[in-house]
Amino acid sequence: MTQITLLPRPDDLPDFSDALTHLEEVPTILFQALEHAAYETSVFKKKASPKKRLDAGLAASLFRFYAIDYLNAHGIHARADAWKWTFNTLPFLGISFYYNNYHVRVLKGPGGALPGCGVSRRKKRFFRQLPTNYLIGPNPQRSIANLVVLWDLTAMYDLAGLWLALPAEGGLLQQDVSAYWISPLSHPALSSQPALDDTEDGGLGTLIEKPNTEERKEEDDRRASSTS
Repeated sequence: MTQITLLPRPDDLPDFSDALTHLEEVPTILFQALEHAAYETSVFKKKASPKKRLDAGLAASLFRFYAIDYLNAHGIHARADAWKWTFNTLPFLGISFYYNNYHVRVLKGPGGALPGCGVSRRKKRFFRQLPTNYLIGPNPQRSIANLVVLWDLTAMYDLAGLWLALPAEGGLLQQDVSAYWISPLSHPALSSQPALDDTEDGGLGTLIEKPNTEERKEEDDRRASSTS
């Protein structure tokens, strides 16, 4: 990650741990959705363009399409960002949704770095943590924090990783933006590994069959009688 401009976080905005708590199962669903999108994009590439890389705008558009379709099918009402775009900015257009009063945008961020905002005033306002009003059914809501999930692909169109960021200031270029924090998200397959407990056997007691005391006593009695 090349971006290192981190600012002190105000007390009324969440830290990384608080954000994860409020997002609940969203990071797991995002990993599933974006891995699905990366796979479908790679399948398209192998069929349509086996000998050369896809145009960056086309690859990003396909990726967003498959990701949004998966998210909506799994209970997250996601949509493509409505920011105005040009062919230069098309690869960096994102996905937007609300969850537990957080406004979340999913953006391409090579190496886990926030992209620049270009000339978009809406994107700059989002990076500056200005709240937005939205509806859940007929009920008006107001966001309490703006979060960015950053993604990147490998040269083979595999998902390179996900990062969660709390943006602070927007700017024209990548070097002009800043964040309060940016942290990698753990893959659910890794974070679900059971931890060893503090017992003397390191938690292996439930995995190792313990000999039955009565069976051992009977076996000892049989051995003793056969030698007498």
